[in-house]
Amino acid sequence: MAYDKERVGMIVSDVEEYIRDLDEMDIRKVSDLDDKRNFYSASMLLFSIINRVIDLGDEVITAEGLEVPATYKHIFDVLVRNRIIDSSMGKRLSELVFYRNLLAHKYHGITEKDVFEVYGKINIAEAFVGRIKNRIKELK
Repeated sequence: MAYDKERVGMIVSDVEEYIRDLDEMDIRKVSDLDDKRNFYSASMLLFSIINRVIDLGDEVITAEGLEVPATYKHIFDVLVRNRIIDSSMGKRLSELVFYRNLLAHKYHGITEKDVFEVYGKINIAEAFVGRIKNRIKELK
Protein backbone atom coordinates (compact mmCIF):
# COMPACT_ATOMS: atom_id res chain seq x y z
CA MET A 1 0.00 0.00 0.00
CA ALA A 2 1.52 3.22 -1.14
CA TYR A 3 -0.26 6.46 -0.46
CA ASP A 4 0.71 9.47 -2.53
CA LYS A 5 1.27 11.61 0.55
CA GLU A 6 1.67 14.80 -1.47
CA ARG A 7 -1.68 14.28 -3.21
CA VAL A 8 -3.43 13.26 0.02
CA GLY A 9 -1.90 16.27 1.76
CA MET A 10 -3.20 18.62 -0.94
CA ILE A 11 -6.69 17.14 -0.75
CA VAL A 12 -6.77 17.32 3.05
CA SER A 13 -5.44 20.87 2.99
CA ASP A 14 -8.13 21.92 0.51
CA VAL A 15 -10.94 20.38 2.57
CA GLU A 16 -9.68 22.02 5.75
CA GLU A 17 -9.26 25.41 4.04
CA TYR A 18 -12.73 25.30 2.47
CA ILE A 19 -14.31 24.33 5.79
CA ARG A 20 -12.52 27.24 7.51
CA ASP A 21 -13.79 29.57 4.79
CA LEU A 22 -17.32 28.23 5.26
CA ASP A 23 -17.05 28.64 9.04
CA GLU A 24 -15.95 32.26 8.58
CA MET A 25 -19.23 32.92 6.78
CA ASP A 26 -20.94 32.27 10.14
CA ILE A 27 -24.08 30.74 8.65
CA ARG A 28 -26.53 30.10 11.46
CA LYS A 29 -29.91 30.09 9.74
CA VAL A 30 -31.41 29.84 6.28
CA SER A 31 -31.91 33.59 6.06
CA ASP A 32 -28.13 34.07 6.29
CA LEU A 33 -28.13 32.80 2.72
CA ASP A 34 -30.58 35.43 1.46
CA ASP A 35 -27.61 37.57 0.41
CA LYS A 36 -26.71 36.12 -2.99
CA ARG A 37 -22.98 36.49 -2.29
CA ASN A 38 -23.35 34.25 0.75
CA PHE A 39 -25.61 31.86 -1.14
CA TYR A 40 -23.25 31.43 -4.08
CA SER A 41 -20.13 31.37 -1.94
CA ALA A 42 -21.54 28.73 0.39
CA SER A 43 -22.80 26.67 -2.55
CA MET A 44 -19.40 26.67 -4.22
CA LEU A 45 -17.54 25.88 -1.00
CA LEU A 46 -19.88 22.98 -0.25
CA PHE A 47 -19.51 21.68 -3.80
CA SER A 48 -15.72 21.95 -3.54
CA ILE A 49 -15.57 20.21 -0.16
CA ILE A 50 -17.68 17.33 -1.42
CA ASN A 51 -15.58 16.98 -4.58
CA ARG A 52 -12.37 16.85 -2.55
CA VAL A 53 -13.89 14.26 -0.18
CA ILE A 54 -14.69 12.14 -3.25
CA ASP A 55 -11.10 12.64 -4.42
CA LEU A 56 -9.82 11.51 -1.03
CA GLY A 57 -11.97 8.40 -1.08
CA ASP A 58 -10.73 7.60 -4.56
CA GLU A 59 -7.14 8.12 -3.45
CA VAL A 60 -7.62 5.65 -0.57
CA ILE A 61 -9.05 3.07 -2.96
CA THR A 62 -6.12 3.50 -5.34
CA ALA A 63 -3.49 3.38 -2.58
CA GLU A 64 -4.97 0.28 -1.02
CA GLY A 65 -5.58 -1.52 -4.30
CA LEU A 66 -9.31 -1.92 -3.78
CA GLU A 67 -11.99 -2.51 -6.38
CA VAL A 68 -12.51 0.33 -8.82
CA PRO A 69 -15.79 2.10 -8.05
CA ALA A 70 -18.34 2.67 -10.78
CA THR A 71 -19.84 5.83 -9.27
CA TYR A 72 -19.02 8.46 -6.69
CA LYS A 73 -21.43 6.85 -4.21
CA HIS A 74 -19.81 3.49 -4.84
CA ILE A 75 -16.49 4.89 -3.54
CA PHE A 76 -17.93 4.98 -0.03
CA ASP A 77 -19.52 1.52 -0.37
CA VAL A 78 -16.06 0.13 -1.22
CA LEU A 79 -14.55 1.86 1.80
CA VAL A 80 -17.27 0.45 4.07
CA ARG A 81 -16.89 -3.09 2.69
CA ASN A 82 -13.16 -2.91 3.32
CA ARG A 83 -13.69 -1.59 6.87
CA ILE A 84 -11.87 1.67 6.24
CA ILE A 85 -14.96 3.59 7.36
CA ASP A 86 -18.02 2.41 9.23
CA SER A 87 -21.43 2.08 7.63
CA SER A 88 -22.79 5.21 9.32
CA MET A 89 -19.99 7.33 7.89
CA GLY A 90 -20.41 5.64 4.50
CA LYS A 91 -24.12 6.45 4.45
CA ARG A 92 -23.55 10.08 5.39
CA LEU A 93 -20.81 10.50 2.77
CA SER A 94 -23.05 8.92 0.13
CA GLU A 95 -25.72 11.48 1.02
CA LEU A 96 -23.18 14.21 0.31
CA VAL A 97 -22.73 12.78 -3.19
CA PHE A 98 -26.45 13.26 -3.75
CA TYR A 99 -26.09 16.92 -2.76
CA ARG A 100 -22.97 17.28 -4.87
CA ASN A 101 -24.96 16.14 -7.90
CA LEU A 102 -27.78 18.49 -6.99
CA LEU A 103 -25.35 21.41 -6.76
CA ALA A 104 -23.69 20.42 -10.03
CA HIS A 105 -26.66 19.52 -12.20
CA LYS A 106 -29.70 21.30 -10.75
CA TYR A 107 -28.00 24.51 -9.76
CA HIS A 108 -30.74 26.70 -11.16
CA GLY A 109 -33.25 25.07 -8.83
CA ILE A 110 -31.23 25.12 -5.60
CA THR A 111 -32.76 27.15 -2.78
CA GLU A 112 -31.32 28.72 0.33
CA LYS A 113 -33.00 25.94 2.30
CA ASP A 114 -31.22 23.28 0.19
CA VAL A 115 -27.83 24.93 0.72
CA PHE A 116 -28.47 25.24 4.45
CA GLU A 117 -29.40 21.56 4.58
CA VAL A 118 -26.10 20.58 2.91
CA TYR A 119 -24.26 22.95 5.24
CA GLY A 120 -25.76 21.13 8.20
CA LYS A 121 -24.38 17.81 6.95
CA ILE A 122 -20.89 18.86 5.88
CA ASN A 123 -19.29 18.03 9.25
CA ILE A 124 -18.99 14.42 8.05
CA ALA A 125 -16.29 15.68 5.66
CA GLU A 126 -14.11 16.67 8.63
CA ALA A 127 -14.74 13.33 10.29
CA PHE A 128 -13.78 11.50 7.09
CA VAL A 129 -10.58 13.50 6.71
CA GLY A 130 -9.70 12.69 10.32
CA ARG A 131 -10.41 9.01 9.77
CA ILE A 132 -8.15 8.86 6.70
CA LYS A 133 -5.35 10.76 8.46
CA ASN A 134 -5.52 8.20 11.27
CA ARG A 135 -5.62 5.34 8.77
CA ILE A 136 -2.43 6.52 7.11
CA LYS A 137 -0.73 6.84 10.52
CA GLU A 138 -1.88 3.32 11.45
CA LEU A 139 -0.32 1.87 8.31
CA LYS A 140 3.14 3.33 8.97
